[in-house]
Amino acid sequence: MANLGRKAGIYLIRFRYEQKEYKRSLKTRDKGDAEAAKKTVELTIHRLLIGLVQMPAEVDPADFIISGGTRLRTVNQEPPPVLPSTNELIRGYLDSQKNLLAESYHYSQAMHLRHLVKHLGDIAEAPCDRITFRELDAYLKARLAKRHPNTAERERITLMQFYKWAAVQQYVQSSPAAGLSPIKGGKDRPPFRTIAEINRIVERGGLTEEEVLDLWECLYLSPEEISQLLATVRRNAQEDFAFLLHAIPAYTGMRRGEVLRLRWLDLDLDEDYITARSRKQSRKKTETVPRIDMHPELKKELLTWRERRPKGQYVVCDGKTLEPILKDRANRAFWQPMRGTEWCIHSRKCWYKIGFHTYRHSFASNLAALGVDQRIIDEWMGHQTEAMRKRYRHLFPKDRRSAIESFSLAPTTPVGIESERQ
Repeated sequence: MANLGRKAGIYLIRFRYEQKEYKRSLKTRDKGDAEAAKKTVELTIHRLLIGLVQMPAEVDPADFIISGGTRLRTVNQEPPPVLPSTNELIRGYLDSQKNLLAESYHYSQAMHLRHLVKHLGDIAEAPCDRITFRELDAYLKARLAKRHPNTAERERITLMQFYKWAAVQQYVQSSPAAGLSPIKGGKDRPPFRTIAEINRIVERGGLTEEEVLDLWECLYLSPEEISQLLATVRRNAQEDFAFLLHAIPAYTGMRRGEVLRLRWLDLDLDEDYITARSRKQSRKKTETVPRIDMHPELKKELLTWRERRPKGQYVVCDGKTLEPILKDRANRAFWQPMRGTEWCIHSRKCWYKIGFHTYRHSFASNLAALGVDQRIIDEWMGHQTEAMRKRYRHLFPKDRRSAIESFSLAPTTPVGIESERQ
């Protein structure tokens, strides 16, 4: 009828009465006292069941049973603390994770949780324990109707992590996201395409603005196109460091965060390699350090830049404060040289055909086109999945055709001649 347990050395007791489970601390570390309390609880429940005692209306059933039927009134307790709203809880969660997650992953989680708040409406301002599995499941289904299954799955993972934290912090009794099923059935990400391919698709018409932007997200640039783009950036850039924001990822495939974290200590100008410090939320380590061989053209640019900017620890830094460039300023400096050019879709909306990721896609694609060993590409790119490799391999049909035509299974001797010999 009753069970004992321990937490931090203190005995607890669990028991059921009228189909409801109760759990209370016995406030003792002594096993004998705990066993005696257990017998008292079991005896009191038995007396209640056979009608020897009656449960008073003014007392908590658990208090009455643990007291052996002597407590007739519940002691006044402080009112339970007011729980924060879901919106407030999200802000607290994001603040607590700011220094624990990679910047890009923290940004993604913030975006996912903003979508949740928008979906919940007024309920997001109610106490956070009001949110149930049903609301979260409905939210994910609504997102799945609008977004790629891979995107909806990432949002599900964000919900799982957020409510796991909320449960640990005791804002909710248990996570309402615990039963959310993984989202499967998504299609492969679209392959990378050339400028000509994307232009042909767009010119056919019938696409929404979002669909057009999705196409440009998959842009791959040839070395000649990258060269033209870098010339445009060098000519139009207003910030002195803007050219490096394009040149470094173009020659190395580095991500934006890796470029902004790059220090002069990470460059070995004697051995000609760059150490790219990457923060990946999927890794156990907080920082990984792929080593990328330095292209001689990039080395020349970096040496020239060091002569112009001899002060500061960061390669790309503010000329006055020597502090690293923040993400928003880096984005503005990256896009500004492309305004009014063929690389701009809509300058007022900050829509451009390329981003930092475009250089990364192109770096891997161009190396593969030149026949560079995939293991070397993986090492320079850091974490790379088979799904990502598939996205750029289709760009080289001539290589595939050459591979399939590299051998022959046809008989070297005509069949008729061989028959005559026999």
